[in-house]
Amino acid sequence: MRDDIQIELAIDIPDANNILPDLHGMKEIATVVLRHCGISTGAASLAFTDDSTIQSLNKIHRGLDEITDVLSFSNNYEGEYYGSDKGCPARDFEGQFVLPPGELFQIGEVLISVPQAGRQAKENGINIEAELVKLVAHGFLHLLGYDHTEPDERLEMEKMEKDIIQKASRHD
Repeated sequence: MRDDIQIELAIDIPDANNILPDLHGMKEIATVVLRHCGISTGAASLAFTDDSTIQSLNKIHRGLDEITDVLSFSNNYEGEYYGSDKGCPARDFEGQFVLPPGELFQIGEVLISVPQAGRQAKENGINIEAELVKLVAHGFLHLLGYDHTEPDERLEMEKMEKDIIQKASRHD
C-alpha cells in the first residue's frame, strides 16, 4: 500500500491574499487528520469561500437556510442529514474501487466560510488562523464520518481535534 495523500486547495474569496494568513499550511492540518484516522492514501479538496456560497450550499444540501462555518461532503459517509451511515471506522480507501493507474480515491470536500471563521475567532478571542485550523480539523473529521450530535460524540470529536492540532504544531 502506498502512502499518498493529496489535498487540493481552492480559495474563492476576493482579495484573499490581503485578509488571510497563508492558507497552504491548512493542507498540512488536513493531512494530519487523515493520517491520525489511519488513512494513508486518498485525495480531498479544501475550499475557502464566503458566507453567501456556504449559506446557499447549506440550504441545498442540509435544508438549513443559514450561514455555517464548515460543510463537509464525504464520498463515503452520509452523515446526519442524509441519514444512513453512523460512525467511522478508521480505514484506508485503497482497494475499494477500481481506479485508473495513478488516480487516488476521492475522499470528499470540505468548505469553510472565511467571514464566519473571522467572526468566531473574534468571539473566541483567538486569531483567524487558529480558528481556521480548528475548522479544517473539524471539517475533515466530519468527512470521515465523525459527528457531534450526541454529547459523547462531541467530547470524542473535540479531543481528536485537540490531538490533531497538537500533532500538526509539532510538525512546524
